[in-house]
Parts: sequence; structure tokens; C-alpha cells
Amino acid sequence: MNSLANDMIPRLVLWVCASFVLMLPLTAVAETLPSVQEVRRFAEEVVIGNKPGARLVKWTHAPTIRLETMTAGPRDETTGRAMPVPTRTTEAHYAALENHIAELATLTGLPIRLMPRDIGSGGDIVITIVPRLQMSAIPFPGVPAKKLSQAMGPSRCFFVIWPTPDWAVQKARIAINSILEEDHITHCLLEELTQSLGLPNDSDRLRPSVFNETAMLTELSYLDRILIRTVYDPRIPAGMNLGDFREKAEAIIGPYMAMPE
Repeated sequence: MNSLANDMIPRLVLWVCASFVLMLPLTAVAETLPSVQEVRRFAEEVVIGNKPGARLVKWTHAPTIRLETMTAGPRDETTGRAMPVPTRTTEAHYAALENHIAELATLTGLPIRLMPRDIGSGGDIVITIVPRLQMSAIPFPGVPAKKLSQAMGPSRCFFVIWPTPDWAVQKARIAINSILEEDHITHCLLEELTQSLGLPNDSDRLRPSVFNETAMLTELSYLDRILIRTVYDPRIPAGMNLGDFREKAEAIIGPYMAMPE
């Protein structure tokens, strides 16, 4: 997974795109309990990363989430390209997202709300399930066309988040390739939504995890839940740099690791 952060002017855009990963059920991977130090290093890579000037971003208010599904419509007479038009979202996709949101709301402590199916407008986080060839017609304001093209190239799914100058996320947009198999779409709904909450990077340091591309999970792992709780602990503010996070994180991670799964 590639990421772009802090290298755009203004620095209000951060995106992550997903590449090919192996399909591996969560239950097929034995979870060996790592040390607090190992989890802290994993969290550093997932939450902040190693780019110069990188900071922790998170929602400081509960986002509303809108799910929409698009299909290829009539071809434009000028360009010859088929433009996306709304179609009905399947009950299975809506239910899968609803389940993911319920767990993420509990872990973050934010009353995240899923809007009615196919409502047509609104939402702080907009998720669009759309054919790969129509992804380029989805608006991603402020994202350079070249970068957007790179994200859409090999991707199953990707997201963009827009933080404020104070590093609080104000909106996000997620695109998912509609031709994927159902388990892949469920995984993308989970991975991209979780990362759009302020855990934007991948890491192969620990597994199983939705942030580790060696497996495609359709539910959050023990490690994932620890990292989400850590980011949304009130002692971890938006805008925290890597040094401050490293100093505080272990004291926060330790008690969460001691909690029952």
C-alpha cells in the first residue's frame, strides 16, 4: 500500500491505496501475543509513519458515513467514456458496512452513524462502490491527477482524507472496485474505513492485522482493536508527532493489551 502525506501544498490531503493481497481468513492465523514494545513500534508505523513532518490525524467529531453504488452509464458523446450513474446498493454490502461501523464506534468512542442506503448526498465519509473504469469520474478535490491515476492503477480500493491545519480529519472519500469478489469488497469496506479514521499506513511488522497486506481480513484482529483504541484514547491528541507518540504510547497500549479480547 502506498501513502502520500505532508508532501502536498497545502498539506490537507492524505491518501492510501490498496494493492493486491492474499485472501486469508482471520482464524487461519495464529495470534501470538507480542510485547508492548512491539505493538508500539507497529502503531508508530501504522498511525504516523516515517515521512518527515508526519503527524497523527484523527476525527475529533463523530463522522456520518454514506454508502453509494455506481454503475457504468451512457457514454459521453465527446470523450466516448461511460460515466458512472447511481444504482441500488446491495443489502449485503450495506449490512457489512453497518457491522464494521458498529464495532469502530465502540472502539473509538465516537457515535459514528451510517446514513440511509442510497440517500444520494451528504456524509463526512463517502464510500463509492464503482467499476474500476469509472473511478476517475469520482471527485477528489485537491488531489493531483497523476497521483490519483497512480492510486487507481493497480488498486482494488483506496481512500483520501482531508485533515484541517490542526490535523483533525474533516472529510474522507473511499473508492472500491465493484467487480471484486464479495469477500474482497467486505475487506475493502473494513480496511479503508478503518484507515480513514486516522490509521493510514500499512506495516508488515505484526500480523494478523487489517494493516498488514499479507492477509485480507474481513474483521478486525486483536492488534487492530488495540491500535484503534490507542489512537482514540483522550491522551492521544490530533497533531501528535512521532517523538511524543513514542513517549506516551506504551503506557496507553499496555492496559488495552490486558483487556479481554
